[in-house]
Amino acid sequence: MASGQQPKKDSGKIIVQDVQLEEIVDMQDDVDAPPPHFTSKFKTLQDWLQNMCDNDKPKQPIQKYKFGLFESTDDYTLYLAGVNTSSKGNYRSIRIAFKPTNMYFKFPKNYFENLTRQQLLDKLTSDLKDFANTEKFKNSFFTKADIVVLETNGQTIWSK
Repeated sequence: MASGQQPKKDSGKIIVQDVQLEEIVDMQDDVDAPPPHFTSKFKTLQDWLQNMCDNDKPKQPIQKYKFGLFESTDDYTLYLAGVNTSSKGNYRSIRIAFKPTNMYFKFPKNYFENLTRQQLLDKLTSDLKDFANTEKFKNSFFTKADIVVLETNGQTIWSK
């Protein structure tokens, strides 16, 4: 100790604290890729969406509908799944609670040819938002959820 310095009053005291580290465990269902050589029954995105609204109804309440995109070098396939989230302590579970009969829509080449990936996502976001403004959408199971998102780019398509 240099001369002129006073020793600290707390010097030599040991402070013991109980520290608990909490880890949040996230369990999430993943959507399976469409089967190999999948072909869509629908010619347009609008046909696919309208068919779901007319023919599918979840058996339980759904918190969130998510659209997602499977991508390969020469095609894009959109999917829809309804998910519910539950939490208990440090455990959070995100489960697929609804899969429509026609869960996948493979885009025809003319939908995305000559577009960059970003341009495709912008176009898809716009088309989904346009559909969310239709009477068909407003009268469908979609509006019973809290939110509808395009998970690929995080865009909210519709929410309460």
